[in-house]
Amino acid sequence: MPRSSKYVYNPKTLMFERVSPKSEYVRWRLAGMISFLILLIGSSVYLIDQYLYTPVDRQIRDQNRLLKAELSILENQINVLEKKMGTLQSRDVNIYRAIYNVDPPQKRDPRGTDYKELLKLPNGKILHRLKTKMERLEELAETQMTSYQELNKLAKNRQDLIDAIPAIMPVANKKLRRMASGFGYRKDPFYHTTSFHAGMDFTAETGTEVYATGNGIIEKVQSDRWGYGNHIVIRHGYGYTTLYGHLSRFAIKSGTKVVRGQLIGYIGSTGRSTGPHLHYEVRYKNNPLNPAFFYRNDLTDEEYQEMLDQAQQESTRFD
Repeated sequence: MPRSSKYVYNPKTLMFERVSPKSEYVRWRLAGMISFLILLIGSSVYLIDQYLYTPVDRQIRDQNRLLKAELSILENQINVLEKKMGTLQSRDVNIYRAIYNVDPPQKRDPRGTDYKELLKLPNGKILHRLKTKMERLEELAETQMTSYQELNKLAKNRQDLIDAIPAIMPVANKKLRRMASGFGYRKDPFYHTTSFHAGMDFTAETGTEVYATGNGIIEKVQSDRWGYGNHIVIRHGYGYTTLYGHLSRFAIKSGTKVVRGQLIGYIGSTGRSTGPHLHYEVRYKNNPLNPAFFYRNDLTDEEYQEMLDQAQQESTRFD
């Protein structure tokens, strides 16, 4: 019995064309060869892994994978250390050295080692990065160690200065939930325009205690119907003063000597204020400074960073 003919539509000629039994056989033959090759390659890979590599080779390979994963974890840990070291450097230059009016520490010259030989090893790129970062961290640590040794000597000779300079928050704020507006340009609550805010606002209930942030003498205890309302100014010496505004009442008299942490008044909403809060300023030679740089005795490094992040967020002032 003759074979039945098969036809396939050709879109180019717009006609049905007869398919040769021979060409169909070739296609099936080609598909079979490809399937066989795929099976052969897969089997070869398996056999090579099982017989060409010894159990020791496979153990070394698995150890290399584990080592690569551990190196990646180590690199992440080094990145965290670099960030923390950067925070220490910032506090050193912008806070401690500013307090003592001394120049920032001199950076050490780079050692110039390139560790090119590491690139020839397995996982050489990540090893090269880790070694370079570790060297940079070591240089930073040595610089900071020298810097803090110098600051320690200055501290022993300037204990009075240390006690006088503002160093705590003026209200109890352990969970950092009372800071409402930071230092810098903020939206004015009365005129709804952007203007310079020379201090930091802390929200709390009326009657919440307010404390002196450094040793000094009460220079002013004053009540105004506008502006700072009931406010206190402490002269700490060495060019530093602090201001505590919008108080509900006072707990101290003008001319009194005070020490850091001493109760001086209570939070209110007097003067130019939209609600109960404390407006706190730190000034050096009558120039306003960011109070956020003067809470070193209150906060851990993590809390300090969180406080800085909050202070930098734009928010409407309370005064």
